[in-house]
Amino acid sequence: MFKRLDVRAFACTDLILLVILVVIFVIRMWAIRSLEAPMWGDSVQHTMIAQLLYDNGGLFNSWRPYVPYDSLTVQFGFPTAVTIFSWLTGANSLKATLIVGQFLNALAALTIYPLAVRFASGNRWAGIGAVLITGLLSPMPAYYVNWGRYAQLAGQVILPVALWMVWEIIDSHQWLVGIEQSSVGSSQGSLTSGHVSGVGLQLKRKTRVVAAVIAGVTLAGMMLAYYRMPFYYTTFILALLVGWGLPQWQRNWHQWLPTLGYLLMIGVTALLLFLPWGLRLTGGNLAGAVESGVSSGSPFERVAADYKIWSTLTNYLPTWLVVFALVGLAWSLVRKRWAIASIGLWVSALASLVATALVHLPGANMMQNFAVLIALYIPAGLLGGWIVGEVASTLETHARTTGRIAIGFLLLGLAAYGGWNLHTIADPYTFAMVTRPDNQAMAWVRDNTPPNALFLVEGFSIAGGTSAVGSDAGWWIPLLGERQNSMPPQYALVNEIPSPSNYSQRIVDLVVNLEKISPASPEGERLLCAWGITHVYIGQRQGDIGAGVSQLFIPEDFTNSSFYSLIYNQDDVYIYELNQQACNP
Repeated sequence: MFKRLDVRAFACTDLILLVILVVIFVIRMWAIRSLEAPMWGDSVQHTMIAQLLYDNGGLFNSWRPYVPYDSLTVQFGFPTAVTIFSWLTGANSLKATLIVGQFLNALAALTIYPLAVRFASGNRWAGIGAVLITGLLSPMPAYYVNWGRYAQLAGQVILPVALWMVWEIIDSHQWLVGIEQSSVGSSQGSLTSGHVSGVGLQLKRKTRVVAAVIAGVTLAGMMLAYYRMPFYYTTFILALLVGWGLPQWQRNWHQWLPTLGYLLMIGVTALLLFLPWGLRLTGGNLAGAVESGVSSGSPFERVAADYKIWSTLTNYLPTWLVVFALVGLAWSLVRKRWAIASIGLWVSALASLVATALVHLPGANMMQNFAVLIALYIPAGLLGGWIVGEVASTLETHARTTGRIAIGFLLLGLAAYGGWNLHTIADPYTFAMVTRPDNQAMAWVRDNTPPNALFLVEGFSIAGGTSAVGSDAGWWIPLLGERQNSMPPQYALVNEIPSPSNYSQRIVDLVVNLEKISPASPEGERLLCAWGITHVYIGQRQGDIGAGVSQLFIPEDFTNSSFYSLIYNQDDVYIYELNQQACNP
């Protein structure tokens, strides 16, 4: 006999979930209402790739006319979503990046729901609690809007769904029971129980094969969204098999062997789908970075330095949420809920990934503890959601209607509180490079400078002087002003093939040299002449955006120099033109 559904309970939870989701989506979109462009450095590269996808009608090899690079090897899942949105709505790449980024930011809370319910053995309150924590009570992933870290976000939107799918596939008992019951119900009593069981088993196997293929497709898509996602995915599966599989299956090889077979099927499907793109990466800078995990490894000092960021854990997860998650983990051990306890193993495995670079694990040198820390809202949301589900179940047991109303009002109250706290999560003063005066200046640049103009823009060196990034709206000139500048997107600079071959190194050398000498000095003037610089752009933010930023120049550097002429100044935006006759006496 099937257990009678409590329709009122389902209606109650569905309504509460719907209200919380509406608050999440409203808060996410409210955060970008006044932004002129996506914020910080990652947004530059995502927007440029999206624009190139739009311009080329799909994947491309050349980054021209924006920057001189002739390969594409970096992840492109998020920019593809942006491009599709632009095609459908006509929105420009800047607005599309903002809107799609925030839409995914809201989806990151929604997609955790099925996995949370799965962990809680069907308790829908646990799913609501996980969505509430992830979407409104944790600063992550809402804070991603400030960084423009949309590639990782896109991967993490898919991750909970992919994990739910793989768990459903390997939990053969649940599949067998569900399909056998369906087979019995459809048989109308015309089949013997033994025959029905055989039909159910056959259906189960076919369904699991199809599901494994779909899971492989999902994994491949997740990899193209963010190359680090296989690490998050694999460590979860290992943690689940150890924490949940071992206690449940022990030495039952009738469970283990099919499970390993289906996992192999998922992996092979994903690799086959990823293979055409993987072949494209062969021989590139990105492939070399992955291979270096095997051939050269990482020095102990780099690994140790990377782990220091764990001391800032509460910057990314509030202290109360860390404690709440740890309480959930401890309670799962007391209750012997091994699936919940495996979340702790998952976090431990993720935290260990950077250290595996010391033993030359392929690709481990691509991982960073920062990427792990800002993704911890997922395990914290799952653990916190489980506790919410436990409390809600207890209240419903002792007072069904009253308990349901109490937990509902409590969750809605917390949603209102969290939404109010997050409505100012966007911090344009710290992270926005492009302002309204910059957009006005970009229009002037398009109309009043020659097509072959080359702008020197603000930036600073990073990674010990081996790379460089921009630090105000000048970084956006190729997209917004339709002119060349002296700072390509970081993705291109680090990973793609420049033309000429020494272009990337020249970019870094230019920044490093200007950090030592003034562009208004005789040495600086000769340097800019040799580079072919025709203009200098100082944005509204005055080259002051970025972690560890060091301004290359300020307007006063050019005021008394006959080598530069001020040709535009509105608000704090300055554009100078170089005296080309002085470059070619």
